[in-house]
Amino acid sequence: MYLVTFEEQQADALITRLAAEDKRKIFEWNLARGVVSFDHKQPLIDYQELAKTLENWLDDELTQHFLIIKDAHLAMRDNPLVVARLKALANKLLHDTDTNATVILVSSQACIPPELEKFITLFDLPLPDEEKIRSVINDFVGKLGESIDDKSLADLTLAFRGLSEHEITQLLYRGYQQDGEINSDDVALVLKEKEQIIKKSGILDMVATAEQLDNVGGLEQLKTWLEQKAHVLHNLNDALDFGVEAPKGVMIVGMPGCGKSLTAKATASLFKLPLLRLDVGSLMGKYVGESESNMRRALQLAEAVSPCVLWVDELEKAFVGIGSGGAGSEVATRLFGYFLTWMQDKTGAVFVLATANDISALPPELLRKGRFDEIFYVTFPNASERENIFAIHLKKRKKNTSAIDVKKLAEKTDGFSGADIEAVVKEAIEMAFVNNRTALTTEGLIKVIDNTHPLKVVMKDKVQEYADKFANLKIKPAS
Repeated sequence: MYLVTFEEQQADALITRLAAEDKRKIFEWNLARGVVSFDHKQPLIDYQELAKTLENWLDDELTQHFLIIKDAHLAMRDNPLVVARLKALANKLLHDTDTNATVILVSSQACIPPELEKFITLFDLPLPDEEKIRSVINDFVGKLGESIDDKSLADLTLAFRGLSEHEITQLLYRGYQQDGEINSDDVALVLKEKEQIIKKSGILDMVATAEQLDNVGGLEQLKTWLEQKAHVLHNLNDALDFGVEAPKGVMIVGMPGCGKSLTAKATASLFKLPLLRLDVGSLMGKYVGESESNMRRALQLAEAVSPCVLWVDELEKAFVGIGSGGAGSEVATRLFGYFLTWMQDKTGAVFVLATANDISALPPELLRKGRFDEIFYVTFPNASERENIFAIHLKKRKKNTSAIDVKKLAEKTDGFSGADIEAVVKEAIEMAFVNNRTALTTEGLIKVIDNTHPLKVVMKDKVQEYADKFANLKIKPAS
């Protein structure tokens, strides 16, 4: 048996319970101290390499034994003698009728040599479910002689999902040490801990989410839809009891510079969840199977720190070349297949937000219902949306919008994207500062607009190509 877990104490508790039920003796070897007492972790003999311990176990008469090997992935790595003796031990256990024992490998990550694959059954030690998390919180609060209100209990239960029992207990201690209470204020502490988990992985990026949905100009249909999903997520247990399914995710496609990335950041703020960014290109490795392994680790990590928003930016570039032949496309195809399976079967509360420019480059399997809850198309803002965008950027930079004719600016910027409008505002403010800090005026902004070539003009052919494709696909408009 191969038990994959970081929580050795939890694994020991499980093994102890199983040994008591079957009345088994327990022998343990670990990389730090060799052969030790399972109960006290004190060495029983001078330090001994695993290969030597396995040789002794091969010669021993094993009856009703659990043979525990800790740090198994490190002990087997680049050590063919250990692998060979484990294989010999496995054959002995299978074919020697006088031998009755179970070998349990315990490790933080799976590392199974091909020679041992047919002998091993792999187990992941499950993380606490919501009922167990509530029990841990209530037990902790009860031991302190304190109480916790229902809202705080619900908020913390949701925040603690994806953490082990040990991690939950440690964070409860830290939260109590800070202010002498356990309540919803401790959610921030949990999110900081999850951010540390992400940083240490080196696979995903934790993105700061200062943006609010009010900072997104236009896109009213998309914003209404996201607010509906936020209501479900904030009342998830009641929603599930009512028969509502947990939100899977959304794909936002459309023109560059029209607010897709901004919406991703604002969505995480609206949902009050951490935002993780997955760059599929960074997962590519030079060794066979390395890219697929990195993808698995990234998605497992997202589930471990759930609930969260997983942002897959420029999705069409991530899976480019699928079905076109060649070694590169074979890797992309395998990554794509694993991603599709995970999206269909994921159990963690991971809301996938994918953004793409050219949706026609994506395989149709990704676009069918069931992968995402909805697909929205973002195009260049209309006149009223441009007014809103100008007002947002002026207010963001502490400028008096009442002194600016945003309606006139909107009329002058037909075909401008949100990014183009932001660039106009920034340049106009900079020019006003350089000119002895003169006040920002409508005329000053129009002067910058007249000297700006928007993306719709610079990439006229490409933009028209995108527009034609989106028109044919009949995707729901975001505005």
